[in-house]
Amino acid sequence: MTERDRPGLVEVALDPAVADLDRTLHYRLSPGLKVVPGQRVLVPLGSRRLEGLVVGLAGPEQAPVGIQLKDVLSVLDPEPLLGPGLLDLAAWLAERFGATRAEAAWVMLPPGLRQGVGPKLQQRWELAVPDAEAQAALGLLERRARRQAEVLHLLLDAGEPVPAGESGAALRALAERGLVRSVQVEARRDPAGRRAYTPTQPQPPTEEQARALAEIRRRLDLPQPGPLLVHGVTGSGKTEIYLQAIADVLERGRQAIVLVPEIALTPQMIERFRSRFGEEVAVLHSRLSDGERFDQWRAIKSGRVSIVVGARSAVFAPFSDLGLIVVDEEHETSYKQQESPRYHARTVAMQRARQAGALLLLGSATPALETYHAAREGAMGLVTLTQRIDDRPLPPVELVDLRQELAEGNRSIFSRALQKHLTEVLQRREQAILFLNRRGYSTFVLCRSCGLTIKCPNCDVSLTYHAGATHLTCHYCGHRSAPPRRCPDCGSEKIRFFGAGTEKVQAELETLFPDVRALRLDVDTTRRKGSHEQILGDFAAGKAQVLVGTQMVAKGLDFPGVTLVGVVAADTALNFPDFRAAERTFQLLTQVAGRSGRGRAPGRVVVQTYNPGHYAVQAAASHDYQGFFDQEMAIRREVGYPPLSRLVNLLASGPDEQAVEALARQAGLALAQFFAPESIWGPNPAPLSKLKSNYRWQVAVRGQEAQALRQGVRQALQLLPRRSSTEARLTVDVDPVSML
Repeated sequence: MTERDRPGLVEVALDPAVADLDRTLHYRLSPGLKVVPGQRVLVPLGSRRLEGLVVGLAGPEQAPVGIQLKDVLSVLDPEPLLGPGLLDLAAWLAERFGATRAEAAWVMLPPGLRQGVGPKLQQRWELAVPDAEAQAALGLLERRARRQAEVLHLLLDAGEPVPAGESGAALRALAERGLVRSVQVEARRDPAGRRAYTPTQPQPPTEEQARALAEIRRRLDLPQPGPLLVHGVTGSGKTEIYLQAIADVLERGRQAIVLVPEIALTPQMIERFRSRFGEEVAVLHSRLSDGERFDQWRAIKSGRVSIVVGARSAVFAPFSDLGLIVVDEEHETSYKQQESPRYHARTVAMQRARQAGALLLLGSATPALETYHAAREGAMGLVTLTQRIDDRPLPPVELVDLRQELAEGNRSIFSRALQKHLTEVLQRREQAILFLNRRGYSTFVLCRSCGLTIKCPNCDVSLTYHAGATHLTCHYCGHRSAPPRRCPDCGSEKIRFFGAGTEKVQAELETLFPDVRALRLDVDTTRRKGSHEQILGDFAAGKAQVLVGTQMVAKGLDFPGVTLVGVVAADTALNFPDFRAAERTFQLLTQVAGRSGRGRAPGRVVVQTYNPGHYAVQAAASHDYQGFFDQEMAIRREVGYPPLSRLVNLLASGPDEQAVEALARQAGLALAQFFAPESIWGPNPAPLSKLKSNYRWQVAVRGQEAQALRQGVRQALQLLPRRSSTEARLTVDVDPVSML
């Protein structure tokens, strides 16, 4: 056998859902079997046949020494699912976030592929003869079979396959005459269904918008436009900037991705983009069915659409000529994936834009400290919008000290000020949003005799009471149990329900204002497909005067009728054991306050808090991002927290508490060989020390230079067991957004 006749090799990343491997495998490619990177193949692994994605080709000389390679069994795709750009991005993603090549590559594919989801085919009918022959047959049919003639005339006029409808018998008769035939046509499963959108036109820009658009257009003409932060107050018209920037990109014959952080934002964003660009817009998010996601993905890959709106995974949309990526509300932590590969969509968007020579727009009224610090240091561009559209004022914010309310005998969820302003708003037939970032009715159950809090047996968290379901629920693992009548520790009957969630806020609101209809937007009310759109659509249509919700109502939503926002408890995020707690609090308060006064009527905000003097609360009340940034950065500088350093968190977890602790301590000792003691935090139990029946310990390491930090962590990991045991496993989180 000559060198030319020897079989080539392919490097295959097996589907990580069925093969837990930390490396790719090589397989032989028999002569005559053609494959290119990006196609799926069927390969043997032991006694199993598994799907794998070809991520590279190799010559015979690159065969692993001393290993008898097996052959590729078959090629599963007629063309590559991932092009060279996305394969390069997958390799970068694996290195950047400590994932395997398989995890990084397969996360880019529509999930329905694993279940065999394919195109949806529908039966249609078309002419089986030339038009002239069909026209000649019409005369005879009009005299003898008028219904067949009508159907044949319809097919001639349509010029394309048509459904049978009520004409099935006539079509079958025409088929027997050899005039028509049945064909299978791909039907696109559109998440928007047949909904019609009212077309909109570009709005004349304000002076600040015009400056931002001029900078965007200047950058679009550059071979490497780089990232640009659009820092605009709530209601300043950032979305209109995105729309006009996309129009410029489409005129250049290129494509655009728009990322939004919450499923709740998707309906409004889809409406805005489809009203402007029509069928050019595809949608990608986790609430779509596998079939819908597959069809949307195919429409993107085939070039039938030029714009994608979606959640974080939409950053991998298979465009071939990407010109723009927009990351709206770029500060949101939901852009970080919590399973491997633990990527941050904002970071991936930066890399993908760099690879494609595309412009990256990062938009927010409250940018992440990392982003704003980078803009201040010149690592990215910055445009600022300080005014709302039509010179509408930012709403005044009234702080209510809940300690004083209690001291003066008010034990209601609503302070006297909030009740007063709610009454006035409802009398004027305006709308209000009430925000509380906790679900359920009561947030914990306590024995007043011994102080026991009823906790989840699987997680180190309190159980939440849901009144409608009359049970206690864990919001992490889903455990449910009946509320105890007696304390399981001391036997006392003094069991009481404390705290308030959105369910209780809605109930008390309807007690105070029985004639007012309130809607609730949280995880419990939006489990059903389409429920987000239904609730928000009803509120926008004025079918309810009050919207009660968690952080889903805090950002991006635009309701001109809302003139009051009430923050029921501003301290829920402030007390988290996380160095970003103040930043999260400031962002949430500023964002939810920004939902008020976006129409012609002025708005107002009431913030109820036990910490009215806290700098994050004070800055949010003043709409003062710069003041908050300066004060928070001074604190971060003292202790060396990000963005003045980079973090990697190693989390040991598993059902055996001793094994988990031992693994975390091993990881700490390994890190100590490559990093100074002051750079290592832990090992310690995680703040959520038990989750879904798994104990959790963590050890974190920080460094000034990202690449050196990741390299040191990789070297330390080489000193640990290569494979995780069933008792304890170690996961690596690069640039974590939460230390819980």
